Amino acid sequence: MEEEPWPLSSTLGYEFAREEEARAAASDLDRRFTQDELAGLRIYRVRWNGNYLVEAAFSDGTPEARLKDAVALLGESGIPVHPDDLADYKRATDEPTYLPEWLRRFFGG
Repeated sequence: MEEEPWPLSSTLGYEFAREEEARAAASDLDRRFTQDELAGLRIYRVRWNGNYLVEAAFSDGTPEARLKDAVALLGESGIPVHPDDLADYKRATDEPTYLPEWLRRFFGG
């Protein structure tokens, strides 16, 4: 069995090339885990590469074996995202979209 590239966390992030894959993985998690285990589930669109990110947050009481089940399920078609990178992705997703000042001046804005 393959070792985790970093310590297992109660919040998992996995990147998917297509929206359908991300939605299918999120749907599988939602079906297989109880509300007590799965505290939050969200899909983000990663702006700079067009991929999709599934973030799954598990409650503190979720056994490690169940977290490993989630890792296996998400890893079937997704690529794991390091917890630090997950925070960066989320921060970038929340940033407002605006044109830089020089570009607004260029277009007369």
